Amino acid sequence: MNKIADIQDYRYSPATTPSRLTWMDQISDILENRYHDDESIQSLLKLASDLTGLSNISVAVPDSPSRFKAQYCSTGITNGVYSFAVQHALCRQFESREWLVIQENSERPEPYDHLRGNLKGSLRCLLVPVTLRQSVLAVMVVDLRGADAQALDLTLTHFIAAQIANILATQVVPNFKTLYARPYQRVQENELTDIHEAINKCNGNKTMAAKVLGLTPRQLRYRLSKLGEHAM
Repeated sequence: MNKIADIQDYRYSPATTPSRLTWMDQISDILENRYHDDESIQSLLKLASDLTGLSNISVAVPDSPSRFKAQYCSTGITNGVYSFAVQHALCRQFESREWLVIQENSERPEPYDHLRGNLKGSLRCLLVPVTLRQSVLAVMVVDLRGADAQALDLTLTHFIAAQIANILATQVVPNFKTLYARPYQRVQENELTDIHEAINKCNGNKTMAAKVLGLTPRQLRYRLSKLGEHAM
C-alpha cells in the first residue's frame, strides 16, 4: 500500500498556480471597476510598471500631424514631451502599425517581431502600437534604459496595450486615418449601424463622430446621404 505522504506528492498544489493568472485578475478588476477612462488607463500603466519593474511607461496620442504627446504615463506626468528620435519613430509607426525598438545611442527606429522571442541588446525604448480594427489609436512607449530588456514579458505588454485600445475606442480621440490620410472608401450598406453608434457616443455631434470613425465631416455627410439619411 502506498503511503499517504507519497500520494500527496502528486497532488496539485495551489502554490504552483501560474503568476499570469495574478496579473490577468488585476487587469480584470481594473476593467470591471472602470468609471473614469483616464483613471483606468493610468491604473493599467501603473500595473504594467509594477509587474515589469519599469518606471516609465507612457501612451503617446497624436496631437498634430507630426507631433505626439504622452497623454498618460505610469509616472503620473500628463502631456509629456518625447525626444526627436521617439517622435520620428511614432510618425513611422502610425503608418506601418509595426512594433519598433530604438537602440541605445541610436536615433533610428528598427522593426521588431514580438512573436519571435525576447528583446536583446542595450535598448532605449520599445514602441507598441495600440491598435483596434486595423487602426492605430495610440502607441505605448516603454522606456528600457538601464533595464534588462530580455526579462520584459511581451505577452503582458501586448495584452495591456489591447485593453487600452478598447478604452480609447470609447473616447473621442484622433487616429491615424483622421490626422495623416483620408483615403476614399466605398460606402457599404452595413456602415449605417456603426455611424449611428458613433454619433450616439458623441451625443449627436457629427464632427466628433467623424473623428472617431476616421473620416472628415464631409465624408460622414456624404456617407449618410448615400445611405439615404439626412446629414444635418
